[in-house]
Amino acid sequence: MPLIRDIVQADYTVVEELLYSNHLGDGGFYDPELEGLDVIVAELHGCVVGVAEFQLHCDFGHDKGREAHPGVQTFISTMAVAHTDRRGGVGRALLTEIARRSQETGHTFLALVPPDGADAAGRQAFFQACGFTLYGPAGPGAAWGCPVSEILAVKGTADAAGE
Repeated sequence: MPLIRDIVQADYTVVEELLYSNHLGDGGFYDPELEGLDVIVAELHGCVVGVAEFQLHCDFGHDKGREAHPGVQTFISTMAVAHTDRRGGVGRALLTEIARRSQETGHTFLALVPPDGADAAGRQAFFQACGFTLYGPAGPGAAWGCPVSEILAVKGTADAAGE
């Protein structure tokens, strides 16, 4: 299981490359503080293999006219996992940590907009497998969401099974 921790400045170069290799960045200078994002990384065997950028407090749903959205929640901006470490629980571990932090702040819902472009179908399939569903109209820029409790329930089930 990966170690999930807050990003430190020494990780910035690796995260730049990770985002770029997943078609989620331009490979330029990376500094999450400039964007005001919370960032966690997944580490395996001393190497950063995953990253998630998010905002713990966001009213993304109502701001964009999504009436079905529950209001203030945690918004996941970006998630990326190294190609060699996919399908090993890294993405789910990142989501679980975001859900845990969200629950600590009193939020009950996670939201995101899977990026279009390269591997969009794969990203959507991953989020759907984790319990996210589309709300609002489908198409480019479509919003997806999931109750925090669903993400944490899967984690609890895995812990109980010894995974």
